[in-house]
Amino acid sequence: MGKKVIVIVCIIAALTVGIALLILVPRDVSIVTTTSSFISSNYHFYDSNPILRIKIPASSLNEEKYKEIQEQQKKSLEEAYITVLQADSGAFTDEYTSYENTVFETELSIYYYRTEDVDHFYKLDKATGDITPCEFSGYNGFTDTLANAKFDQVSHNFTTFVSIRTEGLIDTYPGLKKAIESLDGEFYYAYMYYSDGRIFFDVRNTIYEYLPDKDKVSKVATVGAGETIEMIRCQ
Repeated sequence: MGKKVIVIVCIIAALTVGIALLILVPRDVSIVTTTSSFISSNYHFYDSNPILRIKIPASSLNEEKYKEIQEQQKKSLEEAYITVLQADSGAFTDEYTSYENTVFETELSIYYYRTEDVDHFYKLDKATGDITPCEFSGYNGFTDTLANAKFDQVSHNFTTFVSIRTEGLIDTYPGLKKAIESLDGEFYYAYMYYSDGRIFFDVRNTIYEYLPDKDKVSKVATVGAGETIEMIRCQ
């Protein structure tokens, strides 16, 4: 009987320590993923531990909070979009294209497309109002067939094959492309994320952060092979 009591006490102690670790462990990044079935999509919410570099169940993020964040992001992008249209009458505009596919904003600049130029994207300096054409990185979702079609102008379809967020981040941080290519695995053009000045991207289901000051990458966490990353956000 005494041994059974000891075993039970040990189990309770282990569970208590485990729960305490989940509550007290450092967390600095939130991750939202989805998995899909024939019927529906399911959301999964995680926090990342900056020491162990693993994902753990989220402490406060849930589907309701995620939707609130999405609305805030949409409003911010809409404001950036309006700023671009006021500054450049040739900026791409389309009622069927999301703000996320149309503009991307950093602390200093807003990136966007011009309807009549499929060879460049553009950067609006928020402080001076200067507009600069930028070269594409080469990361995109064009197949040979689509490339041969040669879009005559930027359209809704064009913006789905080129990520303005990825292009803007690579222009802002010149070392980012080299850092991505230093990793073993294929980088998918749309898997780039930006939050509070921090840059994240996904290669083979592993989330990395690019550290501009050190010009290197650091692992954040790994997600399941069947999970699609929807958001990465600093806490």
